[in-house]
Amino acid sequence: MNAYSVTPRPVANVDGEHALVAALLFDGSRTDIAADRVSPADFTDPLYSAMYGLIVREAARGAPLNALTIKPYLDDLPDFKEAGGMSFLARMNQGAAGLIDLAATAKQIHQLSQRRMLIENMRAVINDAADSEIQLATVVESAEAGIFNATVTDEGLHQPTAAECLDELLASFDEPIGGVKCHAIPSIDRLIGPLKPKQLIIGAGRPGMGKTATALSYAIGAAKAGHGVLFVSLEMGSTELAARMAADLCFDGHRGIPFESIRDNTLTAAQREQIASIRSDIHHLPLQIIDTGKLSIGRLSMIIRRYKRRFEARGLKLEMVIIDYLQLLQTDNPKRSNYEAISEISMALKAIAKEQGLTVFALAQLSREAEKRPDKRPQLSDLRDSGQIEQDADAVLFLYRHEYYLKQAPEADPAHEKHDVWQVAMRKCEGMIDFICAKRRNGRTGSATGVFWAGNQAVRG
Repeated sequence: MNAYSVTPRPVANVDGEHALVAALLFDGSRTDIAADRVSPADFTDPLYSAMYGLIVREAARGAPLNALTIKPYLDDLPDFKEAGGMSFLARMNQGAAGLIDLAATAKQIHQLSQRRMLIENMRAVINDAADSEIQLATVVESAEAGIFNATVTDEGLHQPTAAECLDELLASFDEPIGGVKCHAIPSIDRLIGPLKPKQLIIGAGRPGMGKTATALSYAIGAAKAGHGVLFVSLEMGSTELAARMAADLCFDGHRGIPFESIRDNTLTAAQREQIASIRSDIHHLPLQIIDTGKLSIGRLSMIIRRYKRRFEARGLKLEMVIIDYLQLLQTDNPKRSNYEAISEISMALKAIAKEQGLTVFALAQLSREAEKRPDKRPQLSDLRDSGQIEQDADAVLFLYRHEYYLKQAPEADPAHEKHDVWQVAMRKCEGMIDFICAKRRNGRTGSATGVFWAGNQAVRG
């Protein structure tokens, strides 16, 4: 027999499904305990699935069912008649149904459902893998998405009362103020404060505004301060990122090794030695780079969980994930429109931040609408492809360099009649990068100014 055709033994506990439904018919007040852990779709027996769905629905309406009142809802179901109708309900109402561990039984039924889903997903993957017309990369992505979708849980669900929420707040007053701070770019630290766990921060701008440079400088500064950082690059390769990091690390605030010299390999012997020397400095930093050109949101979640465990194994804590950039992520459903895909990605990133208890700092491209206005400073409406990004973000930080646009203006031509005015404007904004906090869920908006050292791909100030 072909090993791939072996059918595993049934992954179900029909007796447990029977006991759970019987327990809720015995005492409907316990419905919420089960409903938080298992859904009707998790049941293998159609009758028990239908009965459980009815019990949950009626309990939500404030009218718990019992063995007598549920019968009218079941009379038209063939499975109910085959089971014996009212005599079946009578048998369910006997015994010690109220004594089972409801929470444990519900959890087991849900976990068995996840296992069945995993088996089904892996069967589909095996079939795809055997089809030579399907690319291997697609098969691997399907496998990872199948594992992710089958293992998503809500174990992180936190359900305190209002009073318990206040107790948690009072207890937090005695704890040290946490969150990720960069220190290398204090203007950002002052503007949006420490980046807290469970937050989604969006760093957005048009091309040429210094998004990647800002993100790398922030990542290096945060890692130097002891914060674990995972930098996920979907646009630049690891070698180019290394060149940018080397230029940043060799920059002392006034001078350093030009990025172009590193990129083009035109370094002097002394410069090569300097770059080699910083290798030992960066070796112990809690900074991990992920270089990939294609990444689905399901696979991203798996990568983050994996590196969270690896950081913990080293006695460190993964506190921040930086994504460069949001629009390059993919959904697990390729048939979605661009608007739907970006909306799904935005919601997923926020969910990852909450579930994993870390900050997600996602860079994002802005639409061209900003460049059609005389004042090209970005606005929230410029967020590209989906308004969902603005809704999900705890803070939106725009990056803007007026110098970039001035260099492209007609007045930049020395022969232009207003070139003198242009020179004055250039001197005022040369090397400046504006950080504009356009949204902040729990704080004030505003702006601050940093310094963009383009030659060294370093952001400071």
